[in-house]
Amino acid sequence: MWYGMRLQSLREQSGLTRAEVSSRTGISRSTLAKIEAGVNIPTIEQFIRLANSLRLRLPKLLMDVGVIRIRDMAVTLKEAPSQNTAHLPRKNGFERAHSSRARLARRIF
Repeated sequence: MWYGMRLQSLREQSGLTRAEVSSRTGISRSTLAKIEAGVNIPTIEQFIRLANSLRLRLPKLLMDVGVIRIRDMAVTLKEAPSQNTAHLPRKNGFERAHSSRARLARRIF
């Protein structure tokens, strides 16, 4: 599988051996070899551990190995939730107190 070869390439670019990645992640060397060969499919937990050991963010690792595409992660402006929270019901007095403090701070400064 493509992701296995890409994981191996990323590991080698980082200058790490399977033994070093194994000790950092807690994933056995044999499991790492099977993942890199495309025999095993890593779990999300294993992807998280691999991303941490390679010092990459998880979305970056998943994009680099071809699990997800950038368009799968992109949110268009039409899909983005509104930032206006005025339409939301107030659950307690915190929001009201917080907004009055913010108005007071604006008047002071």
